[in-house]
Amino acid sequence: MSPSQQDMFENPVARARELKARRRYDEAQKVLKAALFRNPGDLRAKVSLADLYYRTQRYRQALALAGSILAKDPDEPRALVVMGNVLLRRKKPKEALSYFRLALSVAETDYLWLRAARCHLELRQPEPAKEALGHAESFNATGRELFRLQAKVAYTQKDHDAENEAFRRAARAAPGNPEDFSAWVLPMLADLPPRKALHTSEKLRETKGQELNPYLLLFEARSLYKKRDYAGAIKRLDLILGQDPPEPVLKEARALKSKVGDR
Repeated sequence: MSPSQQDMFENPVARARELKARRRYDEAQKVLKAALFRNPGDLRAKVSLADLYYRTQRYRQALALAGSILAKDPDEPRALVVMGNVLLRRKKPKEALSYFRLALSVAETDYLWLRAARCHLELRQPEPAKEALGHAESFNATGRELFRLQAKVAYTQKDHDAENEAFRRAARAAPGNPEDFSAWVLPMLADLPPRKALHTSEKLRETKGQELNPYLLLFEARSLYKKRDYAGAIKRLDLILGQDPPEPVLKEARALKSKVGDR
């Protein structure tokens, strides 16, 4: 038996977690189902499989499996989280929040406070959301979800200084690679009105090393095209095409420039 095969049998949940992180969901499912075939009562494997169903948008199966776990152990925090995540994805923030609160009563984590904050925001409750984010920061949360939610709370409360600070913190914490940098900030920009998002993207490109970020330039070009500012769009597209951007960005930039040229 190879070392990887041995690890699969000795610690299938850890192996499945690794596979899920790499989006190799079919392999993760095989590992977990094999573990449950050997030991049908393996609670950790059951919860991991319920989480896998959630990640792969099989929400009915996720709810059924997590629900069966909670029927036997109502305080199982990982199953509570799966229930909350599915309900939040199904646009039921009030119901989701109740599960996250139950999980928090068992064990507080920054992740759970962030999920609670998101529920409050979807319920249009910015002040409780802000309080939940404060709890998350007390656990040293510094990820992109924290900054995104902070920016959303600040925008909702019209606190422009706090909103700008959330973007500044995100820009400082984001990886320097243009693609990874954009993965941090583009979801935050998507939460803003178009004009404000465009201006904020331009400010973000003032971050050292991001001046010609092709992903942000493409975002700006799209925004300007929708506003019928074709000259501004062309300017951004030319900056992209003057580089050697990734193929998907290059393809879209060329297509958009062709559209602008037809105007």
